Amino acid sequence: MKFSKILLVIAALLGASFASAADAPVSQKSKCDLKAEKAGKTCDHACCVASAKEGKNCEKCGGTNVAAAKK
Repeated sequence: MKFSKILLVIAALLGASFASAADAPVSQKSKCDLKAEKAGKTCDHACCVASAKEGKNCEKCGGTNVAAAKK
């Protein structure tokens, strides 16, 4: 009986951790940006340059942006 309660608590904690991890969006650079960064340069695609000026990752090339937290 005690063992089953322990398993139930562990399962609940794991479920909660997976649920919170799925809610948190992650900012991710595009493949061309990562490739250029590896070579010590910046990507020269027009869309990537425009996105970089705005302080964002290029979504057209596969990058993702995280929404700014509201205060």
